[in-house]
Amino acid sequence: MKARTAFAAILVGVLAILSFLVVRPFLNYLLAAILLAFVLTPFQRRLAPEVGPRVAAFALVTLTVLLFVGPIGLFLQVALGDVGDLPTEVSELPTYQSVERVVERVIGVQIGARFDQILSNFTTALAERSSGLASAGVHFTLGILLLLFLLYYLLKDGDTLVRWAKRVTPLPRPVQDNLYAEAEEATWAVLKGHVFVATVQGFVSGLGLFALGIPNAAFWTVVMMFLAMVPIVGVSPVLGGATIFLVVNGRVFEAALLVVHGMTVVAVTDDYLRALVIDKESSLHSGVILLGVFGAAYFLGAIGIFVGPIILALFKETVEVFSDYYDLV
Repeated sequence: MKARTAFAAILVGVLAILSFLVVRPFLNYLLAAILLAFVLTPFQRRLAPEVGPRVAAFALVTLTVLLFVGPIGLFLQVALGDVGDLPTEVSELPTYQSVERVVERVIGVQIGARFDQILSNFTTALAERSSGLASAGVHFTLGILLLLFLLYYLLKDGDTLVRWAKRVTPLPRPVQDNLYAEAEEATWAVLKGHVFVATVQGFVSGLGLFALGIPNAAFWTVVMMFLAMVPIVGVSPVLGGATIFLVVNGRVFEAALLVVHGMTVVAVTDDYLRALVIDKESSLHSGVILLGVFGAAYFLGAIGIFVGPIILALFKETVEVFSDYYDLV
């Protein structure tokens, strides 16, 4: 290897590491922007000839904000409303009052002061971490702004970025074209079979909660949309918990209806949609999806639920493309 080639390789490697360190604090938001840009690019290509690339990109970003801010705002409103309804002191809990009276009567020990001290210590510790919470809030705000800016520019200049990547990639053009085509197909397969089906399944499950008057049905519907993305787990924990809630409150008939709803409407919706939108040849095994969800969620956080299976699918397709062209197997 010539000295100039070695120097260039070392320089590129060092700059790549430094670039990753620069991007790392906002990697989740970068991946989210790339994923959203991938989904919205077909709409961008249809709108751009009519209104121009900038107006089309801005309109799609605005639509994304409207579609996401509304559900997230509802979710936070319900969640914070539940927190606001909780007792502010331990002594306000009915169960605690009963336990306190029994303990004082049996062993003659007053536990009220002890628990009040524990609660005071917990409140003090929470106040000491308020600066960390504020820092996390600032990071989240900056991340969302960065995501929106990146989404705009990825939509507006995405094709230019792809052409640049193809130009600097040291692979024959047929290999690159095949690789990009397979990667696009695999990504759509995961999005349709993993994200879209889970969203619809969670929504259909939530309709049963609304119909039967389960408290905070909107909150639990959003939870089920995320749980449905996890193979094996699915919406069963929430539907099971709602069934138990109905039985405990003496609503046995409604509990039976919810069980029937889960075993018929929810199950049929899941099976029908998967058969409709998933190509069996391009789909991933449930075990691979489960590994992608858990592994990427641990490494990347919440965005890993979406991008984990996509990364594994891209790895699979890349190996197959290289195997076809270079006889690796």
